[in-house]
Amino acid sequence: MDKYNNMLEMLEDRLRNGERFGLRMNLEGEGKFKDFEGENAIPALKQFIEKADNIENITIRYENAEEDVISE
Repeated sequence: MDKYNNMLEMLEDRLRNGERFGLRMNLEGEGKFKDFEGENAIPALKQFIEKADNIENITIRYENAEEDVISE
């Protein structure tokens, strides 16, 4: 649960800072990223993460070109 809270807090901070990123579940048939941008996307972010079986099954794609796709 602590890992879940840390990930959610980090992503919420990024949204508050105006950053954009995509999340995808690493499950069979889940090929598309769901994009999140801005503070108004925080409720949708919480809902997305709550639906995940395990946060290790979430891939994050940051908009910033300096950062690659990271699997948490």
